[in-house]
Amino acid sequence: MAPRFGLSPSAYIRRQGLRKGLMGGNRSWLIVGGTVWGVRVLRQAMGRTERVVATEILKPGQVLRLEALHQLSRSERKSQRAAKSRR
Repeated sequence: MAPRFGLSPSAYIRRQGLRKGLMGGNRSWLIVGGTVWGVRVLRQAMGRTERVVATEILKPGQVLRLEALHQLSRSERKSQRAAKSRR
């Protein structure tokens, strides 16, 4: 069966892994399909660490300033929670 128009190669391999490997009993397709499915599940579970917060088109003369926000340590977060609960 030839892949359909617009179907990505990884989707085709995942589908064949299910059909031929899991349902058909072909061990090679089961291993290939399991590997491709595993990679997909791991990517979704890990998520992306970077996010697009905003997009802007700058005009000549405009300035863009980027700053990294300070991450509080565990002890700093704990002391802030304690201070809030005392109020």
